[in-house]
Amino acid sequence: MDFENVSKNALGLSKSHTVSLRDVALLSVGYPFRNTCVPGESGTLACFLRDVDDSGELKLQNLKRVENVNPNDSHFAAGGDLIFRSRGTPFMAAVVPEITEKLLVVAPMIRIRLNRELVSPEYLAWYINGAYGAAYFKEFATGSGIPLVSKGVLEQMPIKLPSLNAQQAIADLVKLGRKEHEIMAEIVKQKNLILETEISKYLESL
Repeated sequence: MDFENVSKNALGLSKSHTVSLRDVALLSVGYPFRNTCVPGESGTLACFLRDVDDSGELKLQNLKRVENVNPNDSHFAAGGDLIFRSRGTPFMAAVVPEITEKLLVVAPMIRIRLNRELVSPEYLAWYINGAYGAAYFKEFATGSGIPLVSKGVLEQMPIKLPSLNAQQAIADLVKLGRKEHEIMAEIVKQKNLILETEISKYLESL
């Protein structure tokens, strides 16, 4: 999606202001396992680093349950929270969808609980996962082997905030752009299948 072709005034960007993430959200580091993680079908639903992919999507179907844990409320995420993959690149934030139970966030993941009156989860995820976040993390991430973004660094990340309506408009545009990409990819896939079929028919006729 080409945002340069979208009117800034229509999106309300002319009225945006910049805040630190900690001004609009409460951040907490995930649950630290002191001992080996114990899986169990009747345990607590948990989210690990591997469960947020490189596109910033939380893979709900891959989530496992763990037993013998003693978390507090700050270790749990609910619908509308963000989960930040703080170790290894690319750094990614995923929006937690509305689910029927609390989700245990496992360290070094970071839970971001937003002030929904000020910021949209979808907008913030886009902002963190995009060019603004990449530039910020490139400057402030630590570690040469496996880079890490600390809770303190993430809290200080500057966020440009237009109005909530503008945030929603941006999130909708991003969603449409992704859908367009998926449709185009499927079209290319189908064209390639048709081409392969026709070539195979030709070769079999020789």
